[in-house]
Amino acid sequence: MSSELSRRSLLGGLAAGSALLSGCLGGLPGNSCPSSYSLEATALSDPELVDTVTQDFHEHADTVSRLVATAASEGEATYSTYRHLPLDSGDYVEHDGAYYRVERERIETRERTAREVGIEYDRNESPTTGATVFDFDELPKADREAFLAAYPSENFENGDGPRGFSVGGYAYVYPDGSESRLVDAGTVWIRYDGRPFEVTVGETRTVTEETNRYTLEQVGEDRAAFVAFVHGELVVPLDDLSDAERAVFERAIDGEVDECEPLSDDFAALKDRLDEISENRATGYGAPLVEYEGTTYEVDLINAVV
Repeated sequence: MSSELSRRSLLGGLAAGSALLSGCLGGLPGNSCPSSYSLEATALSDPELVDTVTQDFHEHADTVSRLVATAASEGEATYSTYRHLPLDSGDYVEHDGAYYRVERERIETRERTAREVGIEYDRNESPTTGATVFDFDELPKADREAFLAAYPSENFENGDGPRGFSVGGYAYVYPDGSESRLVDAGTVWIRYDGRPFEVTVGETRTVTEETNRYTLEQVGEDRAAFVAFVHGELVVPLDDLSDAERAVFERAIDGEVDECEPLSDDFAALKDRLDEISENRATGYGAPLVEYEGTTYEVDLINAVV
């Protein structure tokens, strides 16, 4: 198994709070919109279309680069993990100027014993007198990796970061024979990037590690060929709308269209058409891509329930 560990970019605790913010404001107490749909269509040029379809792998960028390079040169690459997959079937990637569709096959699984990592942060709190405090750089490698596996780095990239958060139960498998100053040490403090964090590495639980085989199918020998592939295989013509459906879609081009349920007949008809496109597309990519009157659009259709 690769020993490289990526930083976690999403927090369960923060996600729960942000869901309320991103939902239908009408669904807040005192209003009558518990469920709504929003529709937005964003025009894409061909360069933007390529950037949209090819995945931005963020935290897994280095791992993906190695896997793709190996699969391109040797015909396949294998990777083992008990956390998020760096690549999945239906992803599109670029390598040495050519473009490929990724295929993934799980070939083996095994049970591993992981430690649960918890991190708490409060901007206004510091280590109490007598508390155990470690500087991040003085910790053994495995402890540093365990911390980074759960640490929400993205939230600290700009400004002062969040006022506070709590994330717990994040699994990390310590390599056999690795040194640790955190395992079973109870709650300690770690100073990282100038900030103090309360950290606990304790309870064990079983996780499933899977080994996957990755292969690549070339879908474009160069950028122009890939653009042609995307237009032919992934972009769906939206050319048989009724006048009423066209009116809704053109409003979505100009800006986000929001409706509470029950939806108007025109919005509901367009929603059903877009849902059908999403269900029938043979691609791992998320948002529907459509062509309307000669222009390609990425369509975001979101249901918010509060």
